[in-house]
Amino acid sequence: MTLTATADGRASCSIDTRWVGWQSEDRRVEMRQARVVGSEFGNGWAALGHSYRHVLTLEGLADFLTSGGHALVERSVAETGFPDIAEPHPAHYSGRSGFVDPALLDPGAERRAPTPKVRMAVLRRDNRRCRVCGRHPDDNVDIVLNVHHVRPWARGGATEMANLITLCHTCHSGLEPHFDPSLFDYLDPYDGTAILKCFDDEVANYRRVLELS
Repeated sequence: MTLTATADGRASCSIDTRWVGWQSEDRRVEMRQARVVGSEFGNGWAALGHSYRHVLTLEGLADFLTSGGHALVERSVAETGFPDIAEPHPAHYSGRSGFVDPALLDPGAERRAPTPKVRMAVLRRDNRRCRVCGRHPDDNVDIVLNVHHVRPWARGGATEMANLITLCHTCHSGLEPHFDPSLFDYLDPYDGTAILKCFDDEVANYRRVLELS
């Protein structure tokens, strides 16, 4: 289990899950439930330089809930503290390889076309440049910018910032296949140092949210 928060105070809880079926096979909305893992699971966090704890009691769980970060929670403790954790829940793809409960998506994330507000937010984030070739309308008068779903909407991709990228019409029309997961590298390139700092900041944000509440 991982507890973090964004800089604007949106707390999140993430857990490792496994596929157990479909809620909507047409839209590729999965049903997923918490997965039991071994203690070696923490090695992945350690490899990133992230600290984590083992939670073996309800008292330890309460302490973890007030401090955030990563934890391996003993199965019976998790099931007592969160009675519905073993129940299947619907899950949308989110970003490169994660999932999110549809109830937590922003309004409009299940619409096929981004709202004008989301479209402009994506263009601002990408500095109004094609993320692949770097061309900008100020320098190339023939440029048309498209806001593209990296994971197609028809394959469960949500209309959210983590799944939208700015492409010029040339790069967009040249996609083959249309779903190219490598485009996530332009949105979220791997940087071990940045990941460590980002995680530390998100844990600090989580603690600040608790203090304010």
